[in-house]
Amino acid sequence: MKTTIKILSKDSISRNLEKFNFNITSIAYLNEDTNKKSPVSILNEYKILVMITGYGNIFLGKNVHYAKPGDCILFAPGSLYHAEISENKNCQFVSINFMLSTPLEEKHFSNMLGIKDIIIFPNSISDNMMKTTYSICEQAINECYGHYYRVNLLLKGILCDIAYSIQKKVSENIINDSTNSEEEIVLGCHKYILENYNQSVTVSDLCEIYGISQSYLYKCFKSVLGISTKDFITKIKLDIAVKMLLQSNHNISYIALQTGFNNAYHFSNVFKKTFGVSPSVYRRNNK
Repeated sequence: MKTTIKILSKDSISRNLEKFNFNITSIAYLNEDTNKKSPVSILNEYKILVMITGYGNIFLGKNVHYAKPGDCILFAPGSLYHAEISENKNCQFVSINFMLSTPLEEKHFSNMLGIKDIIIFPNSISDNMMKTTYSICEQAINECYGHYYRVNLLLKGILCDIAYSIQKKVSENIINDSTNSEEEIVLGCHKYILENYNQSVTVSDLCEIYGISQSYLYKCFKSVLGISTKDFITKIKLDIAVKMLLQSNHNISYIALQTGFNNAYHFSNVFKKTFGVSPSVYRRNNK
């Protein structure tokens, strides 16, 4: 193999994950042969569970979720569950409990993954990742040097795989659909922007998620709506910003961040170019 140098740039998954500060509270390796209930002590924390061997049913209210090796299960704070081991007695899994630094981070994190209570990502963990998960868990339990740092990297690695599986599913639903059309691509992008308006959604992000080129995406938006992709993203964000200006008393900086703009200055400039007045003047004239 010849020597190769690759200049790296941040992809959309990496950009999204690096926004979060994960505070890990515990990691556990469990070899269960009995049924299990969610402990009250971690009720306000996120739990991510990696199935290594065995099978089980997870009951959350009236819903039943089936889990098998290679599956990854993410529980949102406040999720009370009951797990029943099935098919064999050798059920092994690793769980990581963590919190996010602020309620705003929690909101963004939940929006990014689409989690409300529990979500199972089937076959999202490879054999190598399962071995790594077990190894790092063992190091953490034995308090080897750098164990917290290693668990933090492990958590981000698992979340990276989860985020990729979400993007892949979205891409398959949008692009590989038998009735795939320009209209469906535009509608798919519209839905994604609405679900992630509080993040810095870019044209490159949409292209990467749906597996299409910028020129083709531009063609879709021009053909269907007569507007460029970039202008459409801006329009959605500004529409939401206008509602916040008129329906709340939040300051301009807060609204700018909540609608995915880098700062209040950038938001005000874009807003003024569109509406002819600053956000504060618009609020004063229309509220």
